[in-house]
Amino acid sequence: MSITLNISPRIIPNIASLYNDTNRIFMEYIDNSIDSSEEFYKVSLDSYEKNIEIQLQISNDKVTIKDNCYGITNFIKVVENVANSDKKEQVWTNGQFGYGIYSFMAACENLVITSKLKHENLANRISINRSQFDKDDQKDVIFDDIEQIPFSEESGTLIELSGFEKDMWKKIDIQELVDEINLHFERLLIRKNLKISIDDKINNKQFICKSFDYDEYEGDNFETSITELNYDNGKVNRKIPLETPIKVYLKILKDKALSKQPVFISKGRRIDEISKINSFKSKNKSLIWRNQSITGYVDLGDFLDPTIARNDFRNNTNSKALYSYLMEIEQLILEDLKKINKRSESSHYRALEDRLNSALSKLARIDNLNYRTQNLAGNEINLKGGDNGNLIEQGFGTEHHREGEPLNRNSDNNDSKDDPFGFGVSENPGEGLSNNPQPDGKSKTGEELDNPFEDSPFKGSERKKSGFNIEFAEGEPIINASNNKPLRSQLIGGTIKIFREHPDFIKRVKKSKLNNEPKISQRLITYLAGEITVHYKDKIQTRQGQPEYNINMFEDLVEFVYKFEDMIQDLEGTNLSEL
Repeated sequence: MSITLNISPRIIPNIASLYNDTNRIFMEYIDNSIDSSEEFYKVSLDSYEKNIEIQLQISNDKVTIKDNCYGITNFIKVVENVANSDKKEQVWTNGQFGYGIYSFMAACENLVITSKLKHENLANRISINRSQFDKDDQKDVIFDDIEQIPFSEESGTLIELSGFEKDMWKKIDIQELVDEINLHFERLLIRKNLKISIDDKINNKQFICKSFDYDEYEGDNFETSITELNYDNGKVNRKIPLETPIKVYLKILKDKALSKQPVFISKGRRIDEISKINSFKSKNKSLIWRNQSITGYVDLGDFLDPTIARNDFRNNTNSKALYSYLMEIEQLILEDLKKINKRSESSHYRALEDRLNSALSKLARIDNLNYRTQNLAGNEINLKGGDNGNLIEQGFGTEHHREGEPLNRNSDNNDSKDDPFGFGVSENPGEGLSNNPQPDGKSKTGEELDNPFEDSPFKGSERKKSGFNIEFAEGEPIINASNNKPLRSQLIGGTIKIFREHPDFIKRVKKSKLNNEPKISQRLITYLAGEITVHYKDKIQTRQGQPEYNINMFEDLVEFVYKFEDMIQDLEGTNLSEL
């Protein structure tokens, strides 16, 4: 039986050249298999009547895609009627133009198609070579005769690709292909009795494709089904009833950023991320549709017609009505987004509190050692370990001002010198300390320890690291009654409260352009170091009394700011969620 081409032969390789990704070529043939499986799908059960298996196999010199689906109903037309595909008449199938069968030309020389229908005894088989289309006239394109051969399945299709160009073969990435299938067919892979697998014979591995599981991620869901749309262009206002509802499912993630933005799905296949659809002219593309805290899909069924490139939709009444609806619900999504972002932001700030508390605790231990070094008689503390050259322990309560002669915290002369701040500075009470505070607020010897935070809940077993607890306070900052200005921070008991809503704080927090997420700037690091240092040094001076003025006071203050800034410098440029 002769087969004639009904289109200019040179246009087909040119169209095939649009497939510059080898993985995308394979997707076309998997897509055809899924189209062929629709004959067995029952909508009411969301299941296939039989187990549908689609397998892509990659060996050293060949790629095959085999299925046990319905088979190709009109074998001749698949080859000769390019741009006039029968599939466009079927509501639940994806193809419209028939170019996909020739996509192989972008990567390899040879295509062999074998397909069998259930009622036929033998399968039809045809070989196609890219060189056949290097002709000026469609009449010059000559196909081999169709062969009749046995087939292993009751019905189904086998695609064989060979003669790959080296550059295109190198682009094959099996994991990328698996990921692409998982995302592209996510609404189909949830169906029962459907299995798509990738068999890597080169590395002896097999992958089973699975739909994306939104339930794995905690967050707030926004779900609705659209049964009617309204088209209004100022002149015409009419209702558009939908036979199949459009499903909108969005998830606003909690404490998580995800690089899976909401997508449009048509006939079970992903078209593209909503933020990338040029015909959708929303002003909130960055804030909502490109936001890494939002994922999900808008499942259109067959309501809109994709463009030939399948990365956008045709501009018509239906698309305008849908886009208008989506822009209306954006305000509802924004409200949900603000709520969950506020909860997430508070959680992220708590993680920052931990980092700041840890840094202050370490500095307090260093500062305590420095204080005693400066105040011991003759400044004779041996920091290098004496004659034996061993470094002396610098933890609190373990220093020696002379080798072999420990300081005595319990003596009248040394008590205030050993602990000038009046609070434990070890992160782990009792670690390396002979007289460190115990859970009951006493020393190991049973004596009550002096505590400048006696009126604070942060004492005894609840005492925080350096004696301070840093906390980011929500809400409007407290107003200083003496000058009627808002406080940037405040020490209450043992807690340094830093007001996030203070204008000076707000303008030092960068916002990510992608999802408006707070980012730690260098200016914020300096701001935090300054505010914490003020309260820390004030507490020390309260214990020691007001010193006589000298420039060293300011140098000491600034030095502590610099040290604190150094300890949290690695936070610069970090999103709060990354903590």
